[in-house]
Amino acid sequence: MNYYLGIDIGGTKCAVVRGDENGTVTAKVRFLTTTPAETQATIYAKTLCLIDEGRACGEDPVAIGVSCGSPMDSRRGIIQEPPNLLGWKDVHITEELTARTGLPAYLCNDANACALAEWRMGAGRGTENILFLTFGTGLGAGLILNGALYSGACGGAGEVGHIRMSR
Repeated sequence: MNYYLGIDIGGTKCAVVRGDENGTVTAKVRFLTTTPAETQATIYAKTLCLIDEGRACGEDPVAIGVSCGSPMDSRRGIIQEPPNLLGWKDVHITEELTARTGLPAYLCNDANACALAEWRMGAGRGTENILFLTFGTGLGAGLILNGALYSGACGGAGEVGHIRMSR
């Protein structure tokens, strides 16, 4: 069986999950966001652990998806310096994940990733247009317009602003 890995990087907590193409989560690890170096090391270690566990069960990993607040360069896989992740400046997250795992890795704005998930498997299924709002350490928005993710020129279309509520 093939599976995918998902990584969510947030201002207060992170998660690494393993799941199938239907969106069924088969393993999940959560941990606190601490210093940039410690959190990144934990992300890489937990990702490798979930890959090893999956392979031990005869499962094959396909790819890794990373969600994180903007600003970012999703095409190049670079977290540029989100206001909710102090010290995360120009982190080449997908390049590092691919180097450590041998798997293709992709970066997506967290609100866009949530909008896609709701549109494909959740409350937005069957609709042509949705607006998904995130309210966490920051504030974000993802747009599905005319049956497709609308991310704009730099991946931040629909963003209503990143406001750090408190730290």
